[in-house]
Amino acid sequence: MGDNFKIQIMLNNPDGLKRKNEPVITKLNFDIHKIHKDSLILYNDAKKEVDFQLIDVELDGEYIQEASIVYLVNMDKKELVTSYWLYGNKLPNQSKKSIKEGIKILTPTQADGFRRLDTGNYVLELCSGTADGTSFGKWGIRYFEEKNEKRNLIKDYSNAIGGFYGPFFTPKNGLINPPEHTTVQCTVEEEGPLYCRYRFEGTVPEGLDPNLRDKNFNIIWEFFYNTPWFRRKYEVDDFSTTVDGIPVVNKITVGDEYESGQGDTVFNRFACYDGTYYREGDLYANILYDGVYKLLEEADETNYPNIKRYKDSIGKELNDVSWDYFWRLFCIKEGILSAGEIEEHISHIIPEAHTQVHQSDRNQEVLFSADGVDVNSTPQQTIFPMSANKTAEINEETGYSMVWYTSEVVARYQIVQRKDSGWVNWGTNGENEYPELPTGSTIYTAYGQFEDWERQADTMEKNIDSKQGKVEIVS
Repeated sequence: MGDNFKIQIMLNNPDGLKRKNEPVITKLNFDIHKIHKDSLILYNDAKKEVDFQLIDVELDGEYIQEASIVYLVNMDKKELVTSYWLYGNKLPNQSKKSIKEGIKILTPTQADGFRRLDTGNYVLELCSGTADGTSFGKWGIRYFEEKNEKRNLIKDYSNAIGGFYGPFFTPKNGLINPPEHTTVQCTVEEEGPLYCRYRFEGTVPEGLDPNLRDKNFNIIWEFFYNTPWFRRKYEVDDFSTTVDGIPVVNKITVGDEYESGQGDTVFNRFACYDGTYYREGDLYANILYDGVYKLLEEADETNYPNIKRYKDSIGKELNDVSWDYFWRLFCIKEGILSAGEIEEHISHIIPEAHTQVHQSDRNQEVLFSADGVDVNSTPQQTIFPMSANKTAEINEETGYSMVWYTSEVVARYQIVQRKDSGWVNWGTNGENEYPELPTGSTIYTAYGQFEDWERQADTMEKNIDSKQGKVEIVS
């Protein structure tokens, strides 16, 4: 037999939060010890064997130089510290158990489906997009179901979780919609029973703003077994431009969008941690709404060959359809208006919108709610919450909540819960589509029937801290 090794993994929970199946990733370094990659066994503080998965492994032959270990941790409330113990050897462990349960790779249902996963908590489908300019062809998560609830939050695969929009999706840029107007290259980085990591890479299509051309992006998605949350990180090439007449540098709008069909919404309340400060009503929507109707009334279908198709697609009432349709009149990809005509229209829209939002009494009309906001009852079914990094959209009838923690504070959000169309939006942008999430940010998201959504957000903000202790040789 070779040498036996014992390594302490120190777990710290300084806030004393209750942890249930919380995924923990611990960096390992064995560069001066010969520990075989197939010899490791992990035990918790009760001396019970714990399932784990090795990721990002660097080997010297069969021996681990560096790696990370993924495992799930449960800790009682007020438990501050504990230790797990990792055992290894120079030789492989012939009796090592395999993981009986874990993430299942299912067959995708969509033509552009990249991965369909059963994580134990969720069934979800990641799609690479079709670039057909419709919400049905967006890249991102286009199917999302909590297994106990058995309800897909994106009816008919007609929208997506995880797209990013601003500053590209603005009239100034000809409404380039990255999730709708491009596809992504999807790569498997890690895929195992406890942890899957995927990379989305793409290039934003060219729009009207020269400052936003030739911009590449990548998104890292991470999913864990039998836990209520997942996370993603957004990287975009550096840019500097203006939106709403205000400079914006390396900030984006991430939009998680849900569809339930007309007359219903998957969520009917929104809340920020410790109370919600917000402005209500979307004045920009009114300006665009009036502008769209004016153009439709005055447009000669002979001179605008795509105008009839656009009219047929939206119907008679703009509020009854998704905003994806609402905005298409100003989209350079749709070809309804020329670049010059779009620029002419926005030369009036942007100054008017900026004045109404930022230089009127409305700018001073900040409201507060201690227990959340019924968004559908507000003007335009839209609110703009302020300065938060822990937020939730809640369905008071079912008790389910979608909870977000962003690694950076977002100065303003746009939240829409619109029964007319059944569309719900969580967006990291303020009024007039100004993006507010710094690039490089990580977003944690959890969905479930939580006793206290704020405590769930706390666990995502303050993960269990873990560190490898020294490697000891034992007899």
